[in-house]
Amino acid sequence: MGFFRKPPRTDGTLNAREEQLLTRINELEEFIEGAPERIRKEMEDEITTMPPLDDLEDRRREHKFYSQLSRGEIRNEHRYQTRSAFLFLLLISAIVALSAWIYSVLQAV
Repeated sequence: MGFFRKPPRTDGTLNAREEQLLTRINELEEFIEGAPERIRKEMEDEITTMPPLDDLEDRRREHKFYSQLSRGEIRNEHRYQTRSAFLFLLLISAIVALSAWIYSVLQAV
């Protein structure tokens, strides 16, 4: 096997390879030196980042609900919600009117 050896490399290719290795070593040393600061910053970011919202599950369920409905079903749902909101406003106004009436009766006594 010794008969088919490649001739030794010249100094030009050896120096280029050494330059590449030295630059790679310098990059890795800088990476290692910056590791504590980088880890500290990552931990700080993790501490200051807000956790996901509590209503994320509700949002996903609502998105799934609306993606499965047809236009008519969505229209009916909006109509039902509008009617419910109207009834809620009537209830609030009735409570306010009743409270005002009770207050006026108590002031008269």
